[in-house]
Amino acid sequence: MSETDILIEFKTSLINFFDELIDQFPNEGDLIVIRIFLKDQIPIKDIMDIFLLKINKDDQHLKKMVKERNESFFLDHNIFDSLGRDRINHFKKIWRSGNLDQEDKLVIWKWVDLFIHISDKYVKAKNP
Repeated sequence: MSETDILIEFKTSLINFFDELIDQFPNEGDLIVIRIFLKDQIPIKDIMDIFLLKINKDDQHLKKMVKERNESFFLDHNIFDSLGRDRINHFKKIWRSGNLDQEDKLVIWKWVDLFIHISDKYVKAKNP
């Protein structure tokens, strides 16, 4: 799979993720704004580079948090904060809202697992 194919997969997955969140939280306008930025405003390579930088910094601290299902990943960090500082606490707000049951949270964790998997594929494709 080429780097371009992987970037397309990453973008499609991110948009699908935000579509699911928008369906579940239709009154959360910030989700729509983030989706628009991801789809039309920021080059997907830039999004991938930002994601890789954040998920791998500090000896892959955030990656380890995801693997351990440590909720502070959502409460204390935001991998999408480069889309606007006023959006930083949005995932924290959703996570603490009481509107997510354990199954919903597991689905979100699996999405993040997918993003990490795709980003790892991208790194391997760039550095064969």
